[in-house]
Amino acid sequence: MTDILLIILILVSGFFIVQMLLRKSPNLASININNLPEIKAERQKQIILQGRLYRSAKSLSARFKKILEPIQDQINLNFKNYYQRLRSFEHELKRKGEKQLSEAVDKSQTIDSFLVEAKQLINSEEYQKAEDKLIDGLSLDTHNVEAYKLLVDLYRARKQFDEAKETLEYLLRLTHEADSSVYFSLADIAKERGNLKQAEDDYLRSISLSDDNYLYFLSLAEVYLELDDKEKALQTAQRAYILAPNNPKILDFLINLCIIIQDKALANDYLEQLKVVNPENNKIIEFNEKIDNLS
Repeated sequence: MTDILLIILILVSGFFIVQMLLRKSPNLASININNLPEIKAERQKQIILQGRLYRSAKSLSARFKKILEPIQDQINLNFKNYYQRLRSFEHELKRKGEKQLSEAVDKSQTIDSFLVEAKQLINSEEYQKAEDKLIDGLSLDTHNVEAYKLLVDLYRARKQFDEAKETLEYLLRLTHEADSSVYFSLADIAKERGNLKQAEDDYLRSISLSDDNYLYFLSLAEVYLELDDKEKALQTAQRAYILAPNNPKILDFLINLCIIIQDKALANDYLEQLKVVNPENNKIIEFNEKIDNLS
C-alpha cells in the first residue's frame, strides 16, 4: 500500500513541474541571442577584419599593376614577335616538306622511266644501252630493288653468270633474305651452270618464302627429274598442278613424267586435262601414241 501511495505522489509532482515549465516557455522563446553583448562584439570584430583584408588586397593589386605597367607593352611586343617567328618557322617547314615531296615524286618518276626504257632495251637485246639506263637509275636510288633485278636479267641474257650471281647476293642483303624471287633467280643460275644440288637448295628456299607460286614447284620438279629422283619430281610437279591445274606447261611435264615412270592411267588423266585446256596442242597426238605403247 505504501508503494502505491509513493508512485501516486511522484506522478502528481511531475505533473506540477511540467505545468510550470510550459508557463515559462514563451519567455524563453522570446530571448534573442543576437542581442547578447558578447555575440555583437564578435560579429563587429569579424566585419572590421574583413574590411581590412579587402583594403589590403586592393592596395596590393594596385601596386602590382603599377609595377607591371612599364613592362607590359614590352611583354606584349615580345610575345607578338615570338608568335610571328613561330608562324614563319611553320611556313618554312611546310615549304621544305612540299619541296622534298615534289623532288621525291620527280625522282621516283624518273627512276620508273629509266626502268621502263631498260626493259625495252633488254627485250631489243640492246644490252649496253639498257645497262647505262639502269646505272643512271641506281645513281638516283642506290637501293632500288627492281633496278638490280633488271640488271640480273641483263647479265643472264649476256651469259654473265658471275655478275648476275654477285648482284643477286647483294640483293639478298638488301632485301634481308626475304625475297623469294631472288632465291629463284639464284636457283635458275645454278641450274643453268649445272649445279643441280645448289639449284635444289635455292628453289626450296624460294618455296619456303612463297609456297603459292606454281613456277617454283615446277622448276624444282625439273631439277629432281635431272637428278633422277622421279618420285620427288612427280610429287613436286603435282603440287604445281594443284596451284595451276590448267597450265599446259605443268600438264606437259606431268604427262612426260608419267610416260617415263610407265604410269599409263595417270598419263591418260593428265592428257585428257590437256585436251580440255589446250585442244590445239601439237603434242597431243605424240602423247597419245606414247601412252598407247605403254604396257
